[in-house]
Amino acid sequence: MRGLWLALLLVSCSPVVTHLPRQPLAVMSALPLFWGEGGPTAVLQGSDQRAAITRQLAQSWDLRPIDRLDASALQHMRVLLLAQPRGLSPDELVALDAWVRGGGRVIIFADPMLLWPSALPLGDKRRAPLITLLDPLLSHWGLTLDGGVDGAEALLEVDGKQAVGAGMGRWKAKLPGCKVSSDARWVTCQIGKGRALLVADADVLDLEDVPENREAVDALFVRLASK
Repeated sequence: MRGLWLALLLVSCSPVVTHLPRQPLAVMSALPLFWGEGGPTAVLQGSDQRAAITRQLAQSWDLRPIDRLDASALQHMRVLLLAQPRGLSPDELVALDAWVRGGGRVIIFADPMLLWPSALPLGDKRRAPLITLLDPLLSHWGLTLDGGVDGAEALLEVDGKQAVGAGMGRWKAKLPGCKVSSDARWVTCQIGKGRALLVADADVLDLEDVPENREAVDALFVRLASK
């Protein structure tokens, strides 16, 4: 009997492991993050077409891919990933700016010289833009992205973690609300009530080629979400 009571006592004192719901993360990108280059129809073939970075983020976030930036798509979102997106219309840029100023947090991977591997020919509309098309937004936020060296590898460092990119640019900031990292590879900006973290490369998200980038990419998201 004493053994039974001891067992019950140990069970009652054991910590209860709870699984908190993952925070939603809106994702907009022209990179093949969800469907691969085969498009949504490739999913019907039964294989997982998601990029390695997408599978990694899905372990910590409830990913919500979106095709258009507007108030309805962003109203229930606190964090947005914008990775080398297509050209945004003026009303989409206005909606994004208003959402951030209202308290949203966005992490932007803007590449001045994208080298993401692709089997699609140059000029194919399914390819991500080779240079970032976010210049109107960057100018509005007082940011300038200098281009990288063609094909040259470069390092990005965040909180002691390093990631290897290619054709990586450097940031310059004009407004006091922005703080550029020591290597100028990323910058954080306080914009109204919200925050933006911008990275001068999108190739760092290609974890198939450089899986060692995982920790640095994680550190970027932690920095955005925790500050």
